[in-house]
Amino acid sequence: MRNRSFLLLVVLCGTLLLSARAPIAWALAVANPDEIEVFGLVSLGEDGAAWLRWGGREFLVSPGYMIGRDLRVVAVRHDSVVLYRPRARVYHALSPKTFDLPEKDRTHVIWCAPMPLWKAIRMIALAYRKDYICHSETRAEVSPRRHHRDMISMLEQTVAPHHRAHGREGIIYASPVHVDGLGWNWFNEQVRRFNSRNLTRWFPSLADKGTIISDGRDLASVLEFIAWRVRVPIRWDKPSRMPLYCSFKDRPWHEIIAHIAIFNGLGLQPGPEGLVVTKGAR
Repeated sequence: MRNRSFLLLVVLCGTLLLSARAPIAWALAVANPDEIEVFGLVSLGEDGAAWLRWGGREFLVSPGYMIGRDLRVVAVRHDSVVLYRPRARVYHALSPKTFDLPEKDRTHVIWCAPMPLWKAIRMIALAYRKDYICHSETRAEVSPRRHHRDMISMLEQTVAPHHRAHGREGIIYASPVHVDGLGWNWFNEQVRRFNSRNLTRWFPSLADKGTIISDGRDLASVLEFIAWRVRVPIRWDKPSRMPLYCSFKDRPWHEIIAHIAIFNGLGLQPGPEGLVVTKGAR
């Protein structure tokens, strides 16, 4: 039984670590780039981010991202994602198959086919070089298609009317307007008031930096990975299945743990035997 648990943990760790690796979509060469579908983009001019689909896979890219062995993303424009194949010295402009793209403008642009709200938030966050977290109850589908003057305007229009978004210290927070009878701002306030640095007094390894990218993985399994990574026992006595939508890159583990637990309405209690995740104070 112990060996089986160890093997499951190794598989989990490998899966999570793959999401934190350098930005390379896959190791295969793409013979025909025109087969790559663009189904969402945020453009800040030449910079930005885009969701692409190819061979049954979806991946989020920004300038500098390598697709396969020989395709590099060099620009995200208001109507296309530009790829460059260095060996052939050839550019490829991939446009969404649609007629409703916003016209070229000096402002920022978001266009996406219908997709889950968390996926749109992740794309916006990458375009503006931010981390993000969505509450586990964030399940709306959106398809924003318009110009915006800045990130705040883009977020407000994307999440309205049933969700809210807020930015602080390089992190975008998004949640439904109401969760279990509580207003969306309650969760933001809990994160703001919780001093995660105090956890390092109990567990110094939580001061080290790490990366977690989760596209709906079970929160309990992510906590298991973090516990293994920092060598700190994390106990959740009554875990309920809770999807985790977030991207935290190169941040202290104590910040990451606090955000994924507290923003989802849970609590954290350090003790001599490890870190205990509680139901939270609702």
